[in-house]
Order: sequence, then structure tokens, then C-alpha cells
Amino acid sequence: MVFMHRWMGVISAVIGLAGCGDGGRATASATAGQTDSTTAAGPTTTATTGTASATQGPTEDVGTASNSASEATTALPTTTQDITITGTVTSSTTGPTSGPDTTSSTGPDTTTGDPCGGGGGSGGFDFSYLWVANTSQGSISKVNTQTLTEEGRYYADPNPAGASSSRTSVNIDGHFVVVSNRASYSVTKFAADKGDCVDKNGDGVIQTSANKDDILPWGADECMLWNTPVSPVPFGYNGGPRGTAWAPGDFNPAACKYENQKVWVGWLDAPTHAIIGRFDGVTGVQDATIPLDGWSSQISPYGAAADGNGYVWFINVYQELVRIDTETLEVKRYPGEGIQFYGMTVDGKGNVWFGPYSNGNVAMFDAQTETFHQIPNSAENHRGIAVDSNGMAWVAANAGGTHGCGLNQIDTNTLTAVQFHTFEQCSTPVGVSIDVDGFVWMVDYGGWAYRIDPNTYVKTQVLIAGDHYTYSDMTGGGLFNAVMPG
Repeated sequence: MVFMHRWMGVISAVIGLAGCGDGGRATASATAGQTDSTTAAGPTTTATTGTASATQGPTEDVGTASNSASEATTALPTTTQDITITGTVTSSTTGPTSGPDTTSSTGPDTTTGDPCGGGGGSGGFDFSYLWVANTSQGSISKVNTQTLTEEGRYYADPNPAGASSSRTSVNIDGHFVVVSNRASYSVTKFAADKGDCVDKNGDGVIQTSANKDDILPWGADECMLWNTPVSPVPFGYNGGPRGTAWAPGDFNPAACKYENQKVWVGWLDAPTHAIIGRFDGVTGVQDATIPLDGWSSQISPYGAAADGNGYVWFINVYQELVRIDTETLEVKRYPGEGIQFYGMTVDGKGNVWFGPYSNGNVAMFDAQTETFHQIPNSAENHRGIAVDSNGMAWVAANAGGTHGCGLNQIDTNTLTAVQFHTFEQCSTPVGVSIDVDGFVWMVDYGGWAYRIDPNTYVKTQVLIAGDHYTYSDMTGGGLFNAVMPG
């Protein structure tokens, strides 16, 4: 695998960084059909598996905004300020409903020799899955990105019909995924491999879904590790949990793996009051709660992503960017001038990228200079966004924009628009993610996903039954590229 090979080459650098500089910041405190618009560099043939009918997916009501800028740079207003927040440790009664997860990622025997096997190994991906939320079913699908097979499907909440599952996020080695349920106000964790599942009934066999048609009753699937209701209770559906992201945790060179991993989720508990909750990745306990006053969008924090410098980032849709220090829980908020914050991700330089809606230009926040930039001639009706290891940003685009339904490609190194890609069948592209082999995945609300070769642009359609209002890092490739660039 491409990413696995790159992991092998950079793991020694990670070990060196883990004990100095910003590397220590990762430890969190417990108290706190159109044609391409330009000529393609490779073939544009499409390989399709199966057939599907296109349906137009919904757009969440997040207000309106105008795209007032096509300029390259927008300076931050002088009203930006630091806000220090101390997290509140919540009662264990808000913890998981299914008991703690006592497993850890599969790894080598660390008692003798070099646990990283001479420079890499156990911390990297040893399998690759795309995790897609099936919104109306209240379930989540596990799709093998190499065989293109849906290997399992799981209910995401005790009340799946009322869950409205949406954002999924995969941890840094691909072993675990969480999904946030907008309408049932919970977060649920699953294991990708049977070796990380828990034999809850003690019969010596892991009971779990075996394919797309094999979905077990709630509580019966032993690869579901915890389900935690968020607290305080969200303010209705618009306030339900949305922005969701794993942070990498602390790298332990003795075990050659990341430990103390946390999940960060955002919601509203009042019309103008947001909550950022931090959840223990192993137990599911909500161990810190950060309030954000003056929330203006009337919808919960929309997107989230962690970087490799000890920060996790959230967006107030159309309004502002929020940065949280995962160690001190300090909050810094950046109002956006002319930036329509909607889809988001973080690249290997620590910069935050946005897929603005309403025919907005793709935009980025330079984390070093703390300035916003827009990419000229890139305006579309964007949704999800992902940046690959070569610095290419791939942004989902809905109908009604400059080029219509498809995928916008942006060079993050030169800050230029590269190409707009169209698809034989396109309904409502929502989420984008990069798998461990470097392929780009675009998930469509209409009941399918596409795998795109970033070099040849060959597109392969994979049918996934249901509707998919799914965002975030669905493969773990986003977090991996942010923490281990190059």
C-alpha cells in the first residue's frame, strides 16, 4: 500500500518528534453530465459496478450567505481574540451504554526488540475501509476500498429509525470509526477488525455483520464498542451532534502506536450556545465539555478535523473557524470575511481548507500567518473536501454551481484550480475522503460512491444502498496525511 510504505519511512521521524516541541501538545488535559472544463491529464473512462437511479438529496437549512470575494487573501479582523476555556469533567452517567472498550489496536510484542520493526509497521494501516453513514436507515456501512465490497453494515444507535446518522470519522491507524447521530444525539464507535471487537456474551465467537445484507439487531453486534449520548442535551435536530473528529493521541515509541486517543464532537444546547465535547476513545466517556457563547448560525458545529500540531478545528457554518488546543483546551475563534465555511479538512502543513457552498471559491486558512485565502476561479456549490499526500484538494460539488455536479480539484501548493471532474451518474455529492492507497472517494447522497484514481482520473462507481448525508474523514486518510505529511 502506498500509505503503508510512506508510514514505514516516516515513523522514525515521528518517534523523534514525540518527545519535543509541538509533539507534546497532543496530550489533552482532563480538566479542560457535463464534460471536464479542462483537458484531463489521463483517461476519463468510467468503470461502473452495478446500476443506480439518481435522486436529489436534501440540503440542510443553514441560512444564506453571499460569496463576496474572489481575491487571493483576506486578513483577519482585529476583533479576533484568545478565549481560554477550562473543560468540565462530566459525570460517568453520560458515558457509554454498552460498557467500556478494553481492546487496543493490534500490534507487535513490545517486550523485546524494536516494536516498529526497524522503522515502521504496527502503527500504520493494515487494512483499508470507507465508512459511510446510511442516514435514513440509521446505520453505517464498512466498504473495503481495495475489493470494493461492502463487508458489513451496522445500526448506529439504539433507535436507528430516529438517529439520522451523518458524520463519520476514522482514527489514525484505521482500526476504529465513530459516527455521530444528529437526531438521537449520540456518538457510536465500531471496530474495523474482529481482533479489536469484544466477545460480550463470552461464547468464544465474535458476532458481527458479514456483508451488506447482514445487519444485526442493536446490541448484538460485538464490533459495536460503545454508544454515548452527548451531554448537555442538544437543542433539537439542528443542534444535534455534527462536526466529529478523532485526534491522533500520543505516540508511544515503545509500543509503536498512538495512545490516549480522543474523539471531538460539536453540538448546540441552546439556539446561540455551542458545545464541544471530548470523548475518551477507549471508554466512550465524555471527559471534557467546552462551551462556546455567541454561536450565530443556529446549527451545530458543522465540520471538524484534527491536525498534527495538537489542535482540533471546528467551523460555525458560514460564520467562523474555531481552534481548540487539545492539551490546554484554550479556544481561539476566527471570523471569516467572505468565506462560506461548509465542508472542511486539514492538510499536512496544518492549514485548514474549506469547501464553501452557494457558488463559493475554495478557501484555506494559513495556520502560520492566521490569514484566509480564496482560490480564484474555483467557485462551485461545494460540500465535503479532502487533501491527499501530494497536496491536491478534492472538493464535492452539487448541481447549480459553475460546472454543476462533480468534483473540483485544487492544487494546495500553488493555490490554483486544476480541473473540474464530472461523472456519468451524479446526484448530490456530499463527502470526500482519501484511502490508504491514495485513491479519492466521493460519496453521493443518491446511493453510491466513486473511487477516483488521482493520476489517471479513472472513476469506479460502487453502489451502497441507502441515502448518505455523510461528511468527515471516512477512511482515516485525512488524519494520517495531516499528522504524517509527505
